[in-house]
Amino acid sequence: MASKHTFDAIVVGGGPSGSAAALTMARAGLKTILIERGRFVGAKNFFGGVMYTHALADVLPDFWERKPPFERPVTEQGYWMLSPDSVVRIMHKSEHYKQEPAEAHTVLRALFDPWLAEQAVSAGALLITKTTVTHILQDAKGRVIGVRTDRPDGEIFAPIVVIAEGVNNLLTQKLGLIKNDLPPRFVALAVKEYISLPAKDIQARFGLSGPNEGAAIDIFGDATLGLPGTAFLYTDRNGLSIGVGLLLEEFVTHKLRPYEVLARFKNHPVIQPYLEGGKPLEYGAHLIPETGYNRMPKLSAAGVMVVGDAAGMVDAVHREGTNLAMTAGRLAGTTAVAAHQANDFSATFLKQYRQSLEESFVLKDMKQYRRMTDFLDSSPHFMGTYANFLNDAALRYFTAHGIPKRDMEKQIVGLLQERRSFFGIAQDMVKLLRAMRG
Repeated sequence: MASKHTFDAIVVGGGPSGSAAALTMARAGLKTILIERGRFVGAKNFFGGVMYTHALADVLPDFWERKPPFERPVTEQGYWMLSPDSVVRIMHKSEHYKQEPAEAHTVLRALFDPWLAEQAVSAGALLITKTTVTHILQDAKGRVIGVRTDRPDGEIFAPIVVIAEGVNNLLTQKLGLIKNDLPPRFVALAVKEYISLPAKDIQARFGLSGPNEGAAIDIFGDATLGLPGTAFLYTDRNGLSIGVGLLLEEFVTHKLRPYEVLARFKNHPVIQPYLEGGKPLEYGAHLIPETGYNRMPKLSAAGVMVVGDAAGMVDAVHREGTNLAMTAGRLAGTTAVAAHQANDFSATFLKQYRQSLEESFVLKDMKQYRRMTDFLDSSPHFMGTYANFLNDAALRYFTAHGIPKRDMEKQIVGLLQERRSFFGIAQDMVKLLRAMRG
């Protein structure tokens, strides 16, 4: 690098939020640089999950013609409630999901992220990889004016910096936009495997008619030993993405090893047949912010905006993260364009970014579910108690032949009372309702 590099905008981080911001700004004519510390964009991402296409369409209206590297359209989705030896399935399948492009697809971020970054490059952004931003540069008044990288003579200047650094938001902390590292109570650890499996086996086991159908399943209860957390099983084109996620606090408190929790889940009698004959190709782990609306960092200051995981933009209730990230990146990009047009990069002007987020689904949803982590923290029994009850109740219902059905109903009520008093159930339902309604 030369000793002086000046751009209209700098984006730190090549994930969906960073690439969406870079694409938006470059397309509007801003001289934009996108800095990624990985060997290539997507090198650090082991995400295999669901992506909602509405957010991508807002960033890139012709995305379908550009052939994004999706795995399968999600044509069936829902929840499984797992007990140690059985499962209650709540699934939804609809012809509506088969429209093209589908509203949701399974993706592998190691493939998707480079593609999205390339769209930003095609729009005019400069992509620099294998480069770590170590400091945010500020002037005497505290306004952000650029970044310092780990390259020789690696200072880069711009009146706007978009921080898309991910869950390990060290730069955000250095700027004082958030006070401390995320405590274990407010960050989850997800461990995941990608298991190779022939497409015909995937389709047969999940009841899919062909490669243009896919399933996305979130699993609760025994999958996470009854602790607050979620497991998942998603169909990819030629494999399965399977994993479990728990708050870091749960791993520490219960002295759990993440790989053992995943191995236990894979060996569950309900899950194992879906994986039989598959070849594990990749294993990895990823931190996910669970800070919620009330603990988000300050989203902007003079010359800077924070997007995506760095800002805690995750809706765990609806397994949404990438669509929040892309939407935030797009809105940060449009705010940067407006700032250049007004030649105003002040903290007051950049508050438009948060205002735009508040008008979108991003902060509306985060505000609605802001109490969910606190609910699970105060009700650690919830997942295990009710998942096990549903399975025991279903077993009693479907095997109670030869006895009066009123007696069967009393037995089911008794099964619940063994686990939780009526007062306790009422408390749980009220707390859940409050957590769901905000």
